[in-house]
Amino acid sequence: MASLFLSKFSFFLLLIIITLFFHSSHCDVLTRCHITSLFQFGDSIADAGNVIRIPGAVISAQAWGLPYGETFFHKPTGRFSDGRIIADYIATALSLPFLNPYMDKSGVSFSQGANFAVAGATAMNNSFLEERGIGHVPFNVPLPSQLEWFKSHLQSTYGSKYSTTLRNSLVVLGEFGGVDYWNALAGNKPEPEVRTYVPFIIDGIISAIKEVIQLGSTRILVPGVFPFGCLSSYLTRFADTNPNAYDQYGCLKFYNDFATYHNIELKKALENLRCEFPRVKIVYGDYYGGFRLVFRYASWLGFNPSTLVSACCGSGGRYNAGGCSSASTNVCPNPSQYVNWDGLHLTDEAYHRISNVVINNMLPKFGCYGLRNSSALSSY
Repeated sequence: MASLFLSKFSFFLLLIIITLFFHSSHCDVLTRCHITSLFQFGDSIADAGNVIRIPGAVISAQAWGLPYGETFFHKPTGRFSDGRIIADYIATALSLPFLNPYMDKSGVSFSQGANFAVAGATAMNNSFLEERGIGHVPFNVPLPSQLEWFKSHLQSTYGSKYSTTLRNSLVVLGEFGGVDYWNALAGNKPEPEVRTYVPFIIDGIISAIKEVIQLGSTRILVPGVFPFGCLSSYLTRFADTNPNAYDQYGCLKFYNDFATYHNIELKKALENLRCEFPRVKIVYGDYYGGFRLVFRYASWLGFNPSTLVSACCGSGGRYNAGGCSSASTNVCPNPSQYVNWDGLHLTDEAYHRISNVVINNMLPKFGCYGLRNSSALSSY
């Protein structure tokens, strides 16, 4: 009888945990928050259309054409997904409009923030990468360059009063590092060497945070990287004949361990930074944890457990990774049942669920205790 009681108790405890992770508060008032604008930095995980506006930017994942954007926008927007990205869900949770890409010069509004993320962007400057023989796209806009865009944008949009805007803003810095590591590992750099890059990348992220703090930012979200070993492109590029190299979901343990190492070092650095700037709210965005929770509760969330590590859009093969384009593409009929979209990026629905974890964790830490009609965290 006692064991039966404990079993039922554990079941209900599990339901509560899932609810906290994936469901929303439905309060009508957003209290003590006062976030009136949002600024996003990053790579293709966060790009809302900058790369497709850079002359000569040619990349294998053709986000300027369908099937990118097919699910939510019903047209390509430059986002590397079938629909929305995490930045869109964060904006919705804060009752802000989707951010326009900084490179959009068509007269769109930047009154409530801007997106500076660019697909292919690295944390490190080109000189760092070239000294180590790491490839990068010729149009690379690394983190330091995005910061220059940011400062120029603040001056041109808000003038001398930009610090007031930043006090009422949220800055999302990243994720960064994913492109640096992928370019190095896919370029056959040995993992022990790539591991030596981690302190440099963490230092680059911390330096950028200090810079936005000095400009006046008081709330900063700093995401970690995804579990690389669960991405279809990693699974294709680094396939292993040893079945013990894979975990229960079919992810490569070695590359997940590498991502975990980066995230642990980032969290340590952020803790030190909080001591240095105690009045600034600096929150770690657990993209890795959100991703893994989606895998753990995949069936309950509506994902197909048999295709967790397969890309919805690709050119075939075991994981259908690579070559997501209008010319020769295998696109799944139900992207909402997939986590991987094109091999390195995720579906609208996967971003939706990961965003719930990140947003529910960050809002109380930023002093936000209610959500105003947030579609990002509802409809379950």
